[in-house]
Amino acid sequence: MQDVNARVLACEPLAEDLTRLILHAPEIAAQAKPGQFVQMLVPDHAHVLRRPISLMAFDAKAGTLTLAIQPKGRGTQMICALKAGDTVQILGPLGTGFDAGNAQTVYFVGGGVGVAPVCCAMDAFATPSSHAFFGFRSARHAYGMTQAPCAVSAVSDDGTLGEKALVTKPLLEDLAQKRPDLIMACGPKPMLAAVQEIAAKENIPCQLSLEERMGCGIGACLGCNVKVLEPEGAWHYARVCKDGPVFDAREVDLHG
Repeated sequence: MQDVNARVLACEPLAEDLTRLILHAPEIAAQAKPGQFVQMLVPDHAHVLRRPISLMAFDAKAGTLTLAIQPKGRGTQMICALKAGDTVQILGPLGTGFDAGNAQTVYFVGGGVGVAPVCCAMDAFATPSSHAFFGFRSARHAYGMTQAPCAVSAVSDDGTLGEKALVTKPLLEDLAQKRPDLIMACGPKPMLAAVQEIAAKENIPCQLSLEERMGCGIGACLGCNVKVLEPEGAWHYARVCKDGPVFDAREVDLHG
């Protein structure tokens, strides 16, 4: 984990309501793993808490990090207003990332801004037999499909991209024909709960990257707890920032 002043290489529109920020942060890029995130300090003196941003891509050789940021509040709006040549303070890499283990065929499921960490996982773990399934609000909100390392099926809420359907529809259709070794997913909680249920029914190992509001990002404030099953059958609360954000789908309770 490093706390560095990263230089902004580019800050540009990625899709509707989404900004791509490319940073030069070689100390963090050298340690990064798919599924991890950084905590970014808002470039003013009014915002004390940093903002957690997932890694969309990283290049250890070039020393770069690529982030997809949704400008929802004043803090993220200020981050998305950065310009090339600016510097921003970031802490990372943080959290537990995805781990493909010995899986030969990984399926990837992403929804909305959750597609970003899935893209990072695809870069690391996709094989020719892999398949990605993305869900967006509309074609204007779509990203991450060009130059993807495996086949991608995309749907949208309004039918302007693919069919008008939930992302689980093409996933289920494909699972009827083929079985992957592992599923990796990130997106809104209802989507993750649906993927979790499908993986359990099909008995397919699954890793879920949870989206959660965070304070410190290092496990100290206990503000991002999630209910997790222990081996003996009891439950305890884990910290999404420190113990996650990636969890085994068989262990995490998305309804608690």
